[in-house]
Amino acid sequence: MQTTMSVNEAKANFSGMLSEVESGLVSFTIMRYGRPIARVVPVEQTRKIRPISGYGQKIAVKGDIFADDSELWENA
Repeated sequence: MQTTMSVNEAKANFSGMLSEVESGLVSFTIMRYGRPIARVVPVEQTRKIRPISGYGQKIAVKGDIFADDSELWENA
């Protein structure tokens, strides 16, 4: 839900405004003299990448992964 408020209202209720934004339900547009000057919106949460349980010990690398095998690749 989008809500608008004046700079003075935003200043007086900033902490409460941030709590509502953090909940992800509201974003605010701050107005000065009837014109929008700023938006306060929730930050997109990044996904945490976790290993798939049970596969941590099942992957093995054979050979030298740092070896220069460039002669095995064909030039395009």
